[in-house]
Amino acid sequence: MIRKLALKSADSLGGSLVVVPEFVRRIDEVESFVKTKMTMMQVHVDVVDKKIESEVGGLRRELSDKIEENAGEVNHRFEKLDSKNEMLEKKLGELGPWNFLAKKI
Repeated sequence: MIRKLALKSADSLGGSLVVVPEFVRRIDEVESFVKTKMTMMQVHVDVVDKKIESEVGGLRRELSDKIEENAGEVNHRFEKLDSKNEMLEKKLGELGPWNFLAKKI
């Protein structure tokens, strides 16, 4: 890739490029180095990705456990509210019609 770029730039300048074996060797070394570093970086990215995935999975499990733990308490509170609501409805029913709220003009 780098070799092609160097050859194209030399052709666009109108000059001829004398390719020296040392130049070709250096380009091959750089290409090899870049490939090696890219592979190493991909390995690191994969490791970090797995670690993040593991942490997120752990947090999801922890959150699910807390939700399940609190679900019983929430249901109990709803039951208490429901019984209080029924009791209030019964008391209001015993009061009879709400004539005291109506205004006679």
